[in-house]
Amino acid sequence: MIIRFLKKLWIICFTGNPYRIKSFTDLYHPKTGEPIDRPESLTGILLIEPGQPMVYNSSLVTYNQALQQQTIGKQARFKLNGIYKEPEKYLYSITKGTVWSAIGLVYDAERRCFVDESAKEWTEDLNHSALTNVVHFSHRTYLEGATLSCLTNGADGGFYHFLFESIVKLHFARTIINQVNHILINGPATDWKLKWLERANIDTSKIIWTDNTAHYQCEQLLFTSRLVNDQQISPWCIHTLKALFDIQPAVKPAANKIIWITRKSAASRNIVWESKLLQHFPSIETVDLSALNAVETIAKMRSATHIIAPHGAGLSNIYLCNEGTHVLELYPQDALYKPCFHRLSAICGLKHHVAWLSFNNENNSEQGLAFLKNLLTEFAC
Repeated sequence: MIIRFLKKLWIICFTGNPYRIKSFTDLYHPKTGEPIDRPESLTGILLIEPGQPMVYNSSLVTYNQALQQQTIGKQARFKLNGIYKEPEKYLYSITKGTVWSAIGLVYDAERRCFVDESAKEWTEDLNHSALTNVVHFSHRTYLEGATLSCLTNGADGGFYHFLFESIVKLHFARTIINQVNHILINGPATDWKLKWLERANIDTSKIIWTDNTAHYQCEQLLFTSRLVNDQQISPWCIHTLKALFDIQPAVKPAANKIIWITRKSAASRNIVWESKLLQHFPSIETVDLSALNAVETIAKMRSATHIIAPHGAGLSNIYLCNEGTHVLELYPQDALYKPCFHRLSAICGLKHHVAWLSFNNENNSEQGLAFLKNLLTEFAC
């Protein structure tokens, strides 16, 4: 505590770095009695969209293990069902605004103040974050014209965060997107990011791919509040993605089509005995979504009546499925339950099932090959 206090004191007294955190309206509130005749400013709130009520009330079918909830203190981190409210959505603009780090933390260099609405840390209060207590910043690059920040936590390597929390900002800012000179997106520039950005008709020559040391001062910086709360997929988000990618209504498949989304090409959450299992189910189609383009991915997901996949990136695509599609989410043994994909199913009218597996041990009597063979026989009916 003392070391943190002394560090903050050093930043205040011996650097020109930002050291406070304020909300946008507190930082830029109009001065009382200001005259009309004054220099124009690009700073202000460009767009406000109210959040709507949303409900998670679909049942969750679980197999072979009770839900293990993450807790904070003595409280469960997530509720299973309830009535929520989408966040209010804001598009902000700051003259000579500065954006810092991979999470897109915005600050005003002249006022030496961070903007609270721009970004949050995963588990730490911003006041205590290393990102808001910087003694030596990385080099700051100046960007002319208008820059839109789509930066957010986890969008560097997480498809879920890239899809539902980052690029939805492009559609929210659609009325001014053609006037934007630069777009900040979490790097690296992977094929799976580029294929969806191209599907959205985004001019990728405008994109600046950022890393953890990203530090830009912008002639005009545009950024949003958090449009989708953590693991709270909203109807707004689904409508936005379908508009962004021009997803047209589909015809429901006439016959059962079961798709297994493999993660063999991924380093994590790969079921090592997957091939041995699927030998028993020749009617199940194995799909590696990372090998498909956007058009193929859309068509594949819409053709399915049943989706089976390990918990992870592939399940982010189930918003493309037809209403009534059955989804089986496979968790690693003893993994804590996360509601993101069940809630996605709830919003999209899908039927969600969850099971736990020993991803590395097919001989596990309760969570191995024999268990999943029996489950798939029942699930695929």
